[in-house]
Amino acid sequence: MREDHGPNLLLYSLSELRPSEARRKFRQSIFEDYLLRGPHGQAACAYCGKWHERLTLDHIVAKSKGGPHYARWNSVPACFSCNSSKSNLGLFEWWRPQQFWSQEREEALMTWVYVQSFVSAHTIEGQREQWMEKNSLAIPAYQPAKEKVVVMPPLLCMAI
Repeated sequence: MREDHGPNLLLYSLSELRPSEARRKFRQSIFEDYLLRGPHGQAACAYCGKWHERLTLDHIVAKSKGGPHYARWNSVPACFSCNSSKSNLGLFEWWRPQQFWSQEREEALMTWVYVQSFVSAHTIEGQREQWMEKNSLAIPAYQPAKEKVVVMPPLLCMAI
């Protein structure tokens, strides 16, 4: 017997989520999608790399510093000790001096931020630009240059 893979199947597979269920699924998707994995394939702490039974979600840019709450790029799995010791400090000022910091985990974290912010950029572009300008994180592309730079050929520079 042939299975139906058309719009009717999609229509009947849709479900309505309560806000609490939507938040739970959002949090669960971060644990499922994050790159670092423990020994049995479960999510590991983004900072120390250890697997803990009860991981928390940490905001890379703290909410108190203007970081968005429900943005996938700003949320990573973290153990309780890393999450609480990071507090609202900047990521690199807290993380790089730690003994457990490694280049590989930093690259994994930056890949996560890049990929997830790319998705966010295509869904809420106006909000992202406003947030970045408000926090002085980007220079608008339309801003004209203040000085005109003259580049001299190398032969003329030697003659002067």
